[in-house]
Amino acid sequence: MLLDIHLGETANLTLTYKLYDNSVSELFYNRIKEQENNIASRTQFYNFDESENDVKNKLDKIVNQIKSKYPNLLDSDSTDDLNTLHINFPKYHENATGHLKKLLQDFNYTIHHLENLQLNKNRNTKRFLFACADDGVDLPADAYDMFTPKKQFGELYMNYPHVGKHFFEVFLDKDFDVPAEQIQLTNKMCNGLYAWLGDDTYQERVNYMRLRGAMMMFYQNIKDKIGLEWGDPKLTIGYLPLGMLQNKQDVEHVIHNKYIHSWTCR
Repeated sequence: MLLDIHLGETANLTLTYKLYDNSVSELFYNRIKEQENNIASRTQFYNFDESENDVKNKLDKIVNQIKSKYPNLLDSDSTDDLNTLHINFPKYHENATGHLKKLLQDFNYTIHHLENLQLNKNRNTKRFLFACADDGVDLPADAYDMFTPKKQFGELYMNYPHVGKHFFEVFLDKDFDVPAEQIQLTNKMCNGLYAWLGDDTYQERVNYMRLRGAMMMFYQNIKDKIGLEWGDPKLTIGYLPLGMLQNKQDVEHVIHNKYIHSWTCR
């Protein structure tokens, strides 16, 4: 099972992924093979050539558009007001349509991009992701044991399919005050992809065990908001791996082709 992702306005760069030989990757492959080859608006490229100022300027432009067109939603650019909009993004996004929905998606992506740059100044965290217009299916039982917080260069994962925050994201943000309704544990398989092109993470056993210990301590503080016991696979901690990039030498060209054109299954 090979999945070609074509990048660039004229599809002049193709990254080829070989999907893993298991029933979960096979189900994903069969579903995206039948999916209309049309990318939804949540196409995102992180940390290829953007500076912190570049992303701040982009965020300012989006905020000014929201203030101008939807003054009741955001009437200032104070830190408190931006935080309120960020915290309530799932609620606003659920009720929004048309241009407002697109602006809110851009706002959410851009503020996450800025946070990522600020937290990872000396690390390679390049990746791109996209989602399709797909309601998804229930996550197969076999998939729950496959989720991992580890990432390795060139690995392909299912894109997070929900509006909200999964447990690992809540943990990384140290978001003790996250509203319970915004914690959305992964329970759907949807046609969306997350391509990691950054440094390997938590591959060494000692680092991974430290991570698990820190997550368990964090979990104790928010467990009442989750309703599952620590160790339950349905916590779906991290990412669902699907396959591995075959032509890793072509990654250097992604910076000049930051556009998802289409995909091909073969």
